[in-house]
Amino acid sequence: MSDIDYTSYTLEVLLDCQQQLDAKAHPERAAQIALLIKDRAKSQKVQRVTMAEDYGNIASVKTGRAPSLGRGLSELFGGGLFGLLLLTTTSDDNIGVTLVAHFVIASAVVAGCYHIYNALSENRFSAQDIVAPHKETDPFDRFVMGKQRQKSSTKLFCTHCGASIAAQYTFCPKCGKEQRKE
Repeated sequence: MSDIDYTSYTLEVLLDCQQQLDAKAHPERAAQIALLIKDRAKSQKVQRVTMAEDYGNIASVKTGRAPSLGRGLSELFGGGLFGLLLLTTTSDDNIGVTLVAHFVIASAVVAGCYHIYNALSENRFSAQDIVAPHKETDPFDRFVMGKQRQKSSTKLFCTHCGASIAAQYTFCPKCGKEQRKE
C-alpha cells in the first residue's frame, strides 16, 4: 500500500480525513494528519466574531411572533376581564377601586396592542439590543463611575487605518494593529 501525501490537503479536508480514518488500523497516518491539522490551525487567520454588520448596526434580540401574540391576547383579555370584574363588583362611591380598575383596563389595552403589533408587523420592536460600549454609552455610568468612565470612553482614531476607536484600546478593532501612544 502506498503512502498518501496529506501535505497538499486543506484544513477542512484534513479534518474530514481525521474523522473518517481508522486511527487504530493506521496510527502513522493519524499522527501525520494530527500534526498537519495543528500546523494549518496555527497558520489560519483568526476570524473576529461580531454582532454588528459593516455599517455598524448592532444586532438585537427580538421576541418571537407567537409569544408576542400570545402575550398580547392574554393581556387584552386577562387584564380587560380583571378590570371589568373590579368595576362591576365595587360600589360607585369607592372612587379608589374604580380608578384602579380603569387603570388596569387601560394598561391591558396598551400593553396588549403593543404585543399584538409586535407579533403582526414587519419590523418588530427589539426586546434587548446588544451594543458595544463604545457605540452607545450607558447614561447611568456617569452617576455610578463618575468622570473616570467618561474620560476612558473618549474617541480617538487608529494611527494606521484611521478608524474611530475608544481611548482605552491598545489595538485597533478594524485593522488589528497596535496603537502608538503620543
